[in-house]
Amino acid sequence: DTSVSLAIQQSENLLAEASDVTLTQDGSDLNVRVTNYSAHKLPTGYPEGRRMWINVKFYNAFDALLEERGAYDPVTAELSTSDTKVYEAKLGISTAFAPIVGKPAGESFHFVLNNEWIKDNRIPPMGFTNAGFEAVQAAPVGYTYADGQHWDDTVYDIPAGAVRAEVKVYYQTASKEYIEFLRDENTTDTKGQIMYDQWVLHGKSPPILMDDVSITIESPCLADTNGDGFVTPADFSAWVAAFNAMAPACDQNGDGVCSPADFSAWV
Repeated sequence: DTSVSLAIQQSENLLAEASDVTLTQDGSDLNVRVTNYSAHKLPTGYPEGRRMWINVKFYNAFDALLEERGAYDPVTAELSTSDTKVYEAKLGISTAFAPIVGKPAGESFHFVLNNEWIKDNRIPPMGFTNAGFEAVQAAPVGYTYADGQHWDDTVYDIPAGAVRAEVKVYYQTASKEYIEFLRDENTTDTKGQIMYDQWVLHGKSPPILMDDVSITIESPCLADTNGDGFVTPADFSAWVAAFNAMAPACDQNGDGVCSPADFSAWV
């Protein structure tokens, strides 16, 4: 349907304009700043399943992928959340309220029954104040933003041998966990399974790309194997130790392996 396709395209355009990403390197750290240019929290809307996250890929001089943070598997619809920043809001049922509604306390997708915020690290809009958010029960939860701060920084360790980093920010309307909750909780008819089947049929709520930027990594002197800021004979001992342990620091020529050729490269 043309009108549906147009609505989807307009929504994706709004998402692309909602934020900007800037990258800066500080030694062995990569700082990713996501700035909110929308007029509301980012992401916004009902919190069930909606989320936004940072995906980072580090490449070596041979354009081989060294590490990825915030990886998403489109086949399983599973996101690696432990190694990146995920912007989202989570609600739950309080300990006092749980016996009344007959549900376990803690994080929950039971939107009508939820009575407390578990997490809300969504990025505030320009002009926000903590007092203003407190007044409408919209303050960040488990996270802190200064008055007027409409951006957020996340620091990633740069792996040894990385010469380039690609950073993307994605948005997803419905997570796998939320869809499976809706399917499993509906025990009265088949609508939950129908909804789940449609989710699968249409790509499992494929993530929408919001930002896509890259940066060239400025590498320190690799010969400074012990990292003390100087190249001295002690670095040779450090290289030998790294070579014996097959540690990343022994790879002086950046080919991804530890070999005698790395000694020549160190020299």
